[in-house]
Amino acid sequence: MNSLFDSVYKIMVDSFPMEEIRSYEGQKELLSREDYYIETYEQEGQLLGICAYYIFDDFLYIENLACKPSARGLGIGTKLVQAILKEANGRQVILEVEPPTDEITKRRIRFYERLGFTFNPYEHFQAPLNPTTGMVELKIMSSLGALTEEQQQAYRRVLNEKVYLVDPNFMI
Repeated sequence: MNSLFDSVYKIMVDSFPMEEIRSYEGQKELLSREDYYIETYEQEGQLLGICAYYIFDDFLYIENLACKPSARGLGIGTKLVQAILKEANGRQVILEVEPPTDEITKRRIRFYERLGFTFNPYEHFQAPLNPTTGMVELKIMSSLGALTEEQQQAYRRVLNEKVYLVDPNFMI
């Protein structure tokens, strides 16, 4: 019998390029952290969507939002993000998206914009999440309006240190 974690990880693998997710062991290890959470959406006993996020002192960071391919377009992602925004209780929520280079990436950015997020144009790189991949260029979106470059760098320092486990000033 598959564990809930196995089902969560399968959705991640089906939804993200390998350079944007951790290894199975690396992802499972996060479950022991006190600042890491996974919100799930289930229907009729079946896991359909997940939102993995961190709660830090000043902000929340959504690391992964994904639905089973067969459940996309049903509003599940919207419900999951709205739950995180409610939990943030007025604090900033940030997340990373791929730069808008094709219709899929542009559609993803529009999805978050409809939920109130702002696309920030500043340079941002995700440190490698597993030994077989390199860093990835991404952009940061924020829930409380546009960030200044200095504000984004402050959030990036926290992400570098606490999420990616690299030097706080990595690629800043």
